[in-house]
Amino acid sequence: MDKDAFLARVDRYHRDGWRLAIINTTSILPAEGMDGGAFDISWSFASDQLIEHVRERVLPGEEVPSISTSFGAAFLYENEMRELFGVNVTGMALDLKGQLYQTSTIVPFAPSAIRARLDALGRGDPAPKHEAGAKKA
Repeated sequence: MDKDAFLARVDRYHRDGWRLAIINTTSILPAEGMDGGAFDISWSFASDQLIEHVRERVLPGEEVPSISTSFGAAFLYENEMRELFGVNVTGMALDLKGQLYQTSTIVPFAPSAIRARLDALGRGDPAPKHEAGAKKA
């Protein structure tokens, strides 16, 4: 993630009067070449009838800079990203230090936590891939 370019783009949205619509995080399960999994993070900004998205794939442990200095409400999304997914968000204007949610599992949506639950259920292996051109019965 190019943090400087990301923060510059966010700052342009702020200066141009856009508002933060939502931040969404999705876990990508560990797979070949991505042993620890990853996160797909999408920041959405709105202005009048326009909406634009900034998307990044982030590896576990990689730093993601906070945008809460430009968009104050981002602190809620960012605390959620840290507590539920384990995303390493740095520089939050208001860090709730793990007190936003009370969950029975620490970082329940981290790729490693999801993989562990699937393995415990006996569903850890990905579904078999269909061969190209195979005929259906």
